Amino acid sequence: MATMQTLRENSKWFLWILLGVFILSMTVGGLVGGANVLDLFSKNSKLKGVVGIVNDNELKIEDYQKFIQYQLEQYRQAGQEIDGRTRDRIQEQVWAQFINETLIQQEIEKLGFEATNFEIVDYLTNYPPEFLKNQEVFQTEGEFDYQKYLNVLHNPQGDEWYPVEQQMRSSIPFEKIQYLVEQTVYLSESEILEQYKKTKVKYNLETITFPFSFVINDSFDVSESEISEYYENNKKDYFVDETRSLDYVFFEIKPSKQDSQSVLETITDLKTRVTSGESFETVAIEYTDDPSGKTSGGDLGWFGKGNMVPPFEKAAFNAKKGEVVGPILTSFGYHIIKVEDKRIKDGKDEVKARHILLNINSGPETLDKLRSDANFFAFDANDYGFNAAADSQGYKVEHIPSVRQSASFLPGLGRMPRAIKFAFSDKPVESVSELMSSEKGYAVFKLTGINEAHYKPIEDVYDIIYKKLETEKKVEKLGEIANNFYNGISKDEPLENQIDTKMKYIFDKHNDITLNKSLKSAGKSPLLEGSILALQDGDITKPIKINNKYVIVKLISKSEIQEEELAKESDNIRNTLIAQKTNGIYRNWIEALKDNADILDNRSILY
Repeated sequence: MATMQTLRENSKWFLWILLGVFILSMTVGGLVGGANVLDLFSKNSKLKGVVGIVNDNELKIEDYQKFIQYQLEQYRQAGQEIDGRTRDRIQEQVWAQFINETLIQQEIEKLGFEATNFEIVDYLTNYPPEFLKNQEVFQTEGEFDYQKYLNVLHNPQGDEWYPVEQQMRSSIPFEKIQYLVEQTVYLSESEILEQYKKTKVKYNLETITFPFSFVINDSFDVSESEISEYYENNKKDYFVDETRSLDYVFFEIKPSKQDSQSVLETITDLKTRVTSGESFETVAIEYTDDPSGKTSGGDLGWFGKGNMVPPFEKAAFNAKKGEVVGPILTSFGYHIIKVEDKRIKDGKDEVKARHILLNINSGPETLDKLRSDANFFAFDANDYGFNAAADSQGYKVEHIPSVRQSASFLPGLGRMPRAIKFAFSDKPVESVSELMSSEKGYAVFKLTGINEAHYKPIEDVYDIIYKKLETEKKVEKLGEIANNFYNGISKDEPLENQIDTKMKYIFDKHNDITLNKSLKSAGKSPLLEGSILALQDGDITKPIKINNKYVIVKLISKSEIQEEELAKESDNIRNTLIAQKTNGIYRNWIEALKDNADILDNRSILY
């Protein structure tokens, strides 16, 4: 009964762990970051409460929030910082997860791949999940006890196995899909051998690289007709989407003198505590705003001069061993520093120290006043006119000449999707927005212009096209130089002896290298790898174009294939290549499902 009670108590915990693993394993790209989900939505939307729809399957705001909250908690537990870019990533990734899982689940239903009761029991009996094997209730003397596990599995006392059953019911169909995808993968023995040659065989090579600098100062005529022809053939590259222009007044969130004074008083109190006998490490773990200091007790390890910002460095190096100094003001905030040791290493002074950092942030009173000022301006701007309100209240009007509808950030303001939505609404030019907020502050916008979608005229891109065509001609000339050199090569002499010393060829020897690594000067490319694989000892490749340079390679020697090693590595190589191919097929399959799906993304009108 004690075992049953333990299992029941842990069942919810099991389910949450499984949910986390399941989300992370099935989400393309994984989820990182965090967001204050209460700020993600406004009260008005065309589809109230619905983030999006995939083939009639709705994603509710409540579910969206749960996923974000889960990832936010994971991110916080990892001690990582949450910023605007992180919030953007998590929104995109949660949405992508919903699309992928919905489409896959629908395919599971079409294929009849749902897990049966028999499959769940068989799976749990013959393939105990690792998370269960690691639970103390199924272990004897620290080791998984299969018989104990079976006894509990086959003698349930209630609903303690229900969360595990539900997880199996969700995961088994995905395993069936994965197995189905894997069956479409074909891998030949020659592919395994080629991968072995790239990763295990050692090559001794000589290379001559013909850099673009050979021809960089050469001049080539580019005719008007060539430029016109290129422009017409590549006109799509010069298409500009419709953009909008905005004026705005910005109210930046920044700490006041009172905020700074409050932080100074707090960190002074912390210094008194540690100088009075409290553990510096313990106080740092509790109070420091340095994320790494939360787990290390503020430990900075050893550092030399030039590694810290000047005020911090000066205080640390001037302090005595064992001394606590500060508060020190830097661009990060206020610090107190404990110098734990000093030494001279390689003739240079070093310090071992801990620190406690308190950031200087805007306090509630500062934020309330800022928002009040911003609201007052917003009311006047809407009642009396944007520019009149700015003039009368003494605010500077800034201008953004071009904003794309697909943008997430505004220059200087950060992430403001509501502002972009306002810019592309049906409101006429000269309309004034309501007060809007971002991480950096508050802003009020005026729509000042609509720039229609258009192709850049040829005169605007003339110089760009000229430069591109001129570069192509220079690279073509470089190819001629490389080919002329190649035609005069003797295979019987080392390449190094055949270089014209007046020319700035780049000659390199590469000893005991593998082809999955980049070659010095030459770089790395599939064409280069394939060309080297085809060589016999003493062979020389024709010039190989890699970006804007050419490379000639001579194979001096290569290590023999070790049949015993090849046999031993074959399974690992096969598994790696199959995983790569499977992932590629899986991604293509998902994309095909997306192409044929009815997807409505409602996120843009929920901000």
